[in-house]
This record gives sequence, structure tokens and C-alpha cells, in this order.
Amino acid sequence: MATVKLFGAFGDVAGWTEQEIDASTLGELKAMLGANHPRLGNRLDHPSTMVILNNTIVPHSLRTDSSPISDEDEIAFGPPVSGG
Repeated sequence: MATVKLFGAFGDVAGWTEQEIDASTLGELKAMLGANHPRLGNRLDHPSTMVILNNTIVPHSLRTDSSPISDEDEIAFGPPVSGG
């Protein structure tokens, strides 16, 4: 199972920050998370949501629901970050 981490408000909405989840694609993972937490599911599909795969930020243009996930992967989701 892949390790899934939720940062910031995403973890607050779900009530957890790290879990092992069995999913074979990014879309399947988002659907599973959204089924348990609809408010979280809506946020995961937003283009500004940070998706970090194995410590590398995946730009929105390079991630699709068919992106594969393996048991060794760590996938993190976080709200957009701004700075200045």
C-alpha cells in the first residue's frame, strides 16, 4: 500500500495526516479519499492543489487520474502555498 500524507487544512478536513492506502492510480486514490470526505475530494481535484510524489512536486499539467501509484510510493496532498 502507498503512504498518503495530507498537509495543512487537508489533514484537518480528513481528521488524519498519514495513512497507508491501496490504490493503483491517482484517480482511484482521489476517489477513495473523496468518498470518505467529500469536502476533501473537491479540493484534491483543484488545479492549485499541491501533489507531491516521492518528495517531488508534480505540476498540474503532468498529473492525470490515470497516473500510476505503486505500493512503494509516498503521495502527499496539500493546499496551495503562497509567499512573498
